[in-house]
Amino acid sequence: PPLKSPFGPVPGPEFWCSIAYFEQDVQVGEIFKVPSSCPSVVVDGYVDPSGGARFCLGQLSNVQRCAASERAR
Repeated sequence: PPLKSPFGPVPGPEFWCSIAYFEQDVQVGEIFKVPSSCPSVVVDGYVDPSGGARFCLGQLSNVQRCAASERAR
C-alpha cells in the first residue's frame, strides 16, 4: 500500500527483501529479490521455486563446491 506523505501517496518499494547465498566466501547464483506482494519467503533445498516467494537452494549449482558445503546443504 502507498505510504502517507505530506506530498501525496508514495508507492512502496518493489522488493522488501534481498537474499544472497554464499558457500565459504563465494556468492553462488544471483541475488534473489522478494516482491512486496509476497509477505513472506521460504528458503529450502528443493529445486522448484513455484513463484516469487520461494528461494530454492537446490537449483543453484557450483562446480567448485567443497565437501563441507555439500554436507551443509
